[in-house]
Amino acid sequence: MKALPEEQARPGEQEYLDRLLERPVAEPAPATAAAIGAGPIDPDEALDLERADRLCDPAPLDVETGWAVLPDRSVKIAVETPMPDLTPEMVEWWFDWHPRRNDRYRAWHPVAHFGNALVPAASPGKKPSWGVTNLVDEDVGDGRMKVEIDFSSPREFGFRDDYLDDPVVGTIICARAGDSRVSHTSMAHVFLREGDGLRLRSHFWIGSRIRPRLPGPLAIAERPLESLASQSLVRGIAIPGAVGPGLARHCAEEYANLNQILPGLFERFA
Repeated sequence: MKALPEEQARPGEQEYLDRLLERPVAEPAPATAAAIGAGPIDPDEALDLERADRLCDPAPLDVETGWAVLPDRSVKIAVETPMPDLTPEMVEWWFDWHPRRNDRYRAWHPVAHFGNALVPAASPGKKPSWGVTNLVDEDVGDGRMKVEIDFSSPREFGFRDDYLDDPVVGTIICARAGDSRVSHTSMAHVFLREGDGLRLRSHFWIGSRIRPRLPGPLAIAERPLESLASQSLVRGIAIPGAVGPGLARHCAEEYANLNQILPGLFERFA
């Protein structure tokens, strides 16, 4: 994949980002932190990937925040984050703007984010993030790693609809993530309108679908090989034991931080 070169900083941007990088990372809401630290939830309470549309219904879920190791040894993570200071327009601008410079991504979580790069979509979608790939350098609690995140429309992800006209849903950011060899995680961030702001439901399904990344014409074999790779034995070897609470905590921190920093960034640089 060939990423775009880093975008030139806007006037005043470098100084503003430098100040953000010196700030402590925002703490998650106390209820969110307590739920993550309470240990694994009952696997029966974890929302299946096939029921992702339930995230768009504002009625309470069985579990809004928690993590579980499922019987097939895949891992499910759910994190709820209040984002009263954000709008859907800010969120969509952010996911197009931040991967174009490393320091923008670092400002999102100065402790655990190290860099990002943007591979543009082969053909533009209705939303700026649809079809793009982010090449991320980060630590989500299990050591520093390089991650490839392939963003898609909600419908391509597996939702029944893209929810573009749903007045309850502000926006949805969804993707498949992994490394250069395999895609192993599905993630959906559903931003529900709440008052003048948003309430975010972030859900991760780690290892539920493991698909090799094959080059060129070999890519046609990726889906058939998915069923072979998505086995309990493979998951047990490939998925670190600490990924549930580690990624849940990281997600809670980065989105709590984004709620604080994004309004100022949007006002100055959008």
